[in-house]
Amino acid sequence: MLDRLLPPSQDHLPLMWWRQHPVYLSAMLALAAMGSMVLTALLGPIIAGAMVFSYPRFFQDWHLWTPFTCLWMNPPSFWTVIGCLLLWNFGEAVERHIGRRAFARLLVLLWLTPLIVISVFGLLGIQGLVCAGVMALEFAIFIAFATLYPTAKVSLILVTLDAWLLAVIFVALNALGSLFARDWTSLVLLASTVGTAHLFIRHEKGELKLPSMPKAAAKRSQPSPKPVTSQVSVDDLLDKISREGLHSLTAQEREALEKASRDMRRRSG
Repeated sequence: MLDRLLPPSQDHLPLMWWRQHPVYLSAMLALAAMGSMVLTALLGPIIAGAMVFSYPRFFQDWHLWTPFTCLWMNPPSFWTVIGCLLLWNFGEAVERHIGRRAFARLLVLLWLTPLIVISVFGLLGIQGLVCAGVMALEFAIFIAFATLYPTAKVSLILVTLDAWLLAVIFVALNALGSLFARDWTSLVLLASTVGTAHLFIRHEKGELKLPSMPKAAAKRSQPSPKPVTSQVSVDDLLDKISREGLHSLTAQEREALEKASRDMRRRSG
């Protein structure tokens, strides 16, 4: 099913073209987020409040739709529009580099991470956290861009900064705000979202490899090397070296070959 939705052969191609301009998945998501402001305004605060995710709503009131509706509850705001434009711009750069399938996996991780963190806090008895809107996801996409292109120049109103420096400033300001309010849960949420985006891009770049389980030595399937005591066996070893190289010999085979070589030199001397 994933191959039908996101064909590997079209991984680095746009979803569609609009007036000779490519349209990527990030652009569709940004447009949907902008349209969600109209939906949120029409629903009003009471109904929209029932669509956001929180531990009591999901686990106690059984509002099982909230993990899927919380991203689309975006009250009309100038900053939401700015965030959507940033998602369009920086998200497209990330998507074109790592491919649509990897970009979709990143979006899923950024969607699930705050839900999991809020649920863990709820199990620990810390409630009151909610997940709503796409601002956190948009910010994480910029972190992914800064991880992918750390020296890219990002122009603000008066200054131009490297992407990594701007990301550090944004993260530091958010962290200091949470620290000032002694809001440790928001600090953990920030760290988890930023860390997910940063580690995912490093993994896609090959800078971070997931640990793998060591393979058990299959001793029974490996035949024990036979002792080399005759000239015929030496010839077999020479054939093995010509086929597979000197590194393919076992320690016992190397010792036998060296012994045969010493015997030949002694006889010739």
